[in-house]
Amino acid sequence: MTARIVPKNRLKAFRGRPEFMGAALLAIIIVLNVITQQGKFFSSSNFVNIFANNTPLVILAMAQCAVLISGNIDISTGITMSLVNVWCVMMPEYYPGFPVWLAFATGFLIAVGIGLANGFLVGFFRIPPMLATYGMSYIVRGLSLLVSDRPQGRIDKAIRTFYRADFFGVPASFAIVLVFSLVWLYMRRRPGVQEIYALGGNERNTYLTGVSTSRVTVRAYAICGVFTGFAGLLWTAMLSSSNPISGDVKTLESIAAALLGGVLISGGWGSMICGVLGALFLALVTNTATYLFINLLPRLIPGFSLPNYYQNFVSQIIILLGIVATIMANNRAARSKGASAPKGE
Repeated sequence: MTARIVPKNRLKAFRGRPEFMGAALLAIIIVLNVITQQGKFFSSSNFVNIFANNTPLVILAMAQCAVLISGNIDISTGITMSLVNVWCVMMPEYYPGFPVWLAFATGFLIAVGIGLANGFLVGFFRIPPMLATYGMSYIVRGLSLLVSDRPQGRIDKAIRTFYRADFFGVPASFAIVLVFSLVWLYMRRRPGVQEIYALGGNERNTYLTGVSTSRVTVRAYAICGVFTGFAGLLWTAMLSSSNPISGDVKTLESIAAALLGGVLISGGWGSMICGVLGALFLALVTNTATYLFINLLPRLIPGFSLPNYYQNFVSQIIILLGIVATIMANNRAARSKGASAPKGE
């Protein structure tokens, strides 16, 4: 009797967690990928491509989760990732004696600095997060174009090779995602992160408990800056060259990934694991639509052919339905748990 009740209780508990809908959507899209790819989905080369091409977005979505949980938003993350990219590639190009490791280290610190600046603008100067980070995105875009006004440069071949390596069937990029996920599992129980949840759940009550909401806001944006910096380094390894604005579109994708994974834009509910689940869902949605239109349907319907526009249309419909379903489910789960509970637990 007990052996049957415990798994059922665990499933019920998991259904009340922020990550449930993200995990459910990811499971559904994996099944669709298996069907449309007809057995090729589980090949090691496919896994290497999926993670290598999407790990920067996964880490960027994790960065976005930090500020969304606090009840804020950051729309400068994507272009910050591009600034890190052009800095890392072009500094050794402009100055041949400039060490590659120093370019990567300073590029990372630039992203952290931008995150801190956003935090001070929102936390201490009380500028609405949408306006503060929107303005910052233009400043960062200008800096990025000053460093490199066009796609150019190359990174060391060893960096590219390592990033796309496959160790005993395990992609290096998958190991990177796993490490960042474990870092979050450690972070989420720290008092500083619990204060971020409290801020997103109810700012006034958090302030009345004696917690400095301004400092907590800066902390959330600083965490976002750290993860954005790492995303920029990985973006550089993935592109193997510089592109001053290529990451700009990734901002909206990171927000969509966070919402798909289970984070509520109103704050106080979610985790960085939601960003991982949502980003992988976005990646596999594109795969599903592509293989559906170029592989499965032509086999079932001889002569079937449609423009690429329809692939994008189907992908966006699936993403929209996923966001709506996730928000509805998580709003209901959050209300059932109550606003005072730590929403990441």
